[in-house]
Amino acid sequence: MDLNEINVTGKVMQVTKTGNSNGTKMTLGTIGVYRGKNKETGKPEFDNLPFVAYGAVSDYIQQDVKMMLSGKINVYIRQDGSKYGQQVVQMQVLQAYPIEQPELNANPNLNRDISNALDTLDFDKLTNQLNGASK
Repeated sequence: MDLNEINVTGKVMQVTKTGNSNGTKMTLGTIGVYRGKNKETGKPEFDNLPFVAYGAVSDYIQQDVKMMLSGKINVYIRQDGSKYGQQVVQMQVLQAYPIEQPELNANPNLNRDISNALDTLDFDKLTNQLNGASK
């Protein structure tokens, strides 16, 4: 395991697909990572982590999708005209995986319905039909 390795899960926001001067595909964005609930208000809090992805990985990143991003942290000083510049912390994405979420309108009785359907099937009749069709 590398010392500079990070895995985050959250909702991808503010995606900009572009390219750099070498012609490499590049995606810039932000991922909202759940931090926990505020002790005073009880409302959920999120940390927004900026990221960059290069090449084929950038194709897999989609806006407004819950994803797991894996990569490393880059820290650099951006010269903004001030005496010390501005420190920038950014995640470089090396792998991106969408997280499947269950449908909100899924039938909660689906397993029971499948079980009932299997119980009512006449397997002997189906077998005879298949055997008759194969002759």
